[in-house]
Amino acid sequence: MNAIASAYDVVIGGSGIAAAASALRLCALGFRPLVLATTCEVLPGIEAVPESVLPLFRELGAKHVLEKAGATLVNGFENHWDAEAPVRRAGRWIHVDRQRLATTILQEAKKRGTVLLECRSLPRLHQEPDGILIGCEGMPFAFASAIDATGRSAVWSRPIRRRGNQIADMYSAAASASHVPARVLRHLDSWAYRIGTPDGTTFAIVSAHGRKRTPPSLSLQKDLGLPAEGCVFAGRRPAFPQWCESPVQGRRLAVGDAALAHDPIAGQGIRFAISSAFAASSVINTWRTSPSPSGAAERFYDRFVERCRRSHLRFVDQLREHPIQSPREKLPEVVVFSAGIVASELQLDSTIQTNQAILLPDGGHVRWVGGLDLLRLRDLLPHPIPAAELASRLVPAFCDATQFSALLQWCLRHHVLAPHLEPALYPR
Repeated sequence: MNAIASAYDVVIGGSGIAAAASALRLCALGFRPLVLATTCEVLPGIEAVPESVLPLFRELGAKHVLEKAGATLVNGFENHWDAEAPVRRAGRWIHVDRQRLATTILQEAKKRGTVLLECRSLPRLHQEPDGILIGCEGMPFAFASAIDATGRSAVWSRPIRRRGNQIADMYSAAASASHVPARVLRHLDSWAYRIGTPDGTTFAIVSAHGRKRTPPSLSLQKDLGLPAEGCVFAGRRPAFPQWCESPVQGRRLAVGDAALAHDPIAGQGIRFAISSAFAASSVINTWRTSPSPSGAAERFYDRFVERCRRSHLRFVDQLREHPIQSPREKLPEVVVFSAGIVASELQLDSTIQTNQAILLPDGGHVRWVGGLDLLRLRDLLPHPIPAAELASRLVPAFCDATQFSALLQWCLRHHVLAPHLEPALYPR
């Protein structure tokens, strides 16, 4: 049977944040996305998202959806992993309910041309040499490509692998005061967190699967900074890292939790949903504008997901012996550019192209961090210069003082920059 050409060129399975962000980005690139949504809703719950996600929302032209979704920008994050020496992490976080955010982004995508079709279950996806076939009401419809944004179910992206078996018992509580930092702490043989907005508070106890649920103790609620009464059980959700073995296969890409579901302690789920939507859209755009048998776009996406997975699993493993993040070390007075440069597949102008990138110690490649082109650091540091001078050049154009400090710490940890050991001898 011949396939019927669809009025849409990309089909997206799912209706969560990754699906909505993918649709929004594809609309901006001139595609006609069709979102297939099942009756399974996105679970509510407030999350703390690093401020570094804001440039992605700006590029989506959707920063206003955060305000519409009730997001709050909060200074700091309270790390009580070591109860005897609690630490308040610097930086800013966006507190937002994931369900409200998904709904708001999807509404914006529909305004810009996305079509939403609700169905009881997703149809099977069939790979063809030059596209995707999906059966609907007994008829096959053709699409140029497909995005699996079905969350942990990864309907179109099996097989999957996972690490651990943790589950999170989720609770809702009364609204917190404005701009109260999130808090995370150890709890018996598990851990717990609390994140709030002026509209409500979410807290959860994360423990091994199979453990019988018991109401949170008054001491735990006190340690989390919650009132003794008013908490309501909201449900259980998986909380272990999970990933699909083939994030890109043929003309199908997995995004968000379907590609890599994070342990919630990392606070990276929403950020990865948005960033993977951007990466997948650039791959699809490359397939359209620069079809090539070289596989560069596919390699880029595989490496993108693999790099995120390795970084996340390394972070989770480190928690067994170390706090979430120790206090920041004193910044060096003088720094020097110390990274290697390699050729790599990168996102440039919404396509995948081969260009220069920074080689990281773990073998990964990166070009931009926090909206800053890291090659700019190479240009600014032909020789060692004082960190204060580097800040004076970067802060006005790229970031504020707090963001610069976080960026410098990241560059030092990843050996993009190094302390200059003889500051008195740097060229003037």
